Amino acid sequence: MSNNIDMLTLAPEIDRLHRECLSLIMATTNAAHAPCASYTPFAYMDNRFYILVSALATHGQNLKTQPDLDILLIEDESRARNIYARLRVNYQVTASPVEKGSAEHVRAVTLLGQRAGKTVALLDGLDDFTMYRLTPVRATLVQGFGKAFVFDPMNQSEGAVALNEKNIDQYR
Repeated sequence: MSNNIDMLTLAPEIDRLHRECLSLIMATTNAAHAPCASYTPFAYMDNRFYILVSALATHGQNLKTQPDLDILLIEDESRARNIYARLRVNYQVTASPVEKGSAEHVRAVTLLGQRAGKTVALLDGLDDFTMYRLTPVRATLVQGFGKAFVFDPMNQSEGAVALNEKNIDQYR
């Protein structure tokens, strides 16, 4: 990616969304590519998102067969100055299960419990719940009208590219 925007200028708003949003919106698909929109609480750790989902839920089934999905963190409607221009960051991610009982699993459950409460420990103890690691591949931050930036969330040193009518097709 071109290094035309320093990530230090965008990082505060991305960090704020990671902190303030307790849940993320996810768009999964099944084997037939039928879409499913859903949400789940998350923990953000080591540049990855961690979610605890049931295999009985549609999105839980979808993650098993189609690990590529999109997630969205979006500013609360009540805080937005303009409902059309809410601050948001969208990530293309790949999901992979985290081995129950592993050090990574224990850290993720602890962090998720701190954010989402006691229900996390209860759900983690159920057989149908799996912790997934969502590894970002690409991200788009939208700060408002005409202010959208694409970046590599795993290598932010490359900077971000401001989207415009001339380059938008290469990032879609």
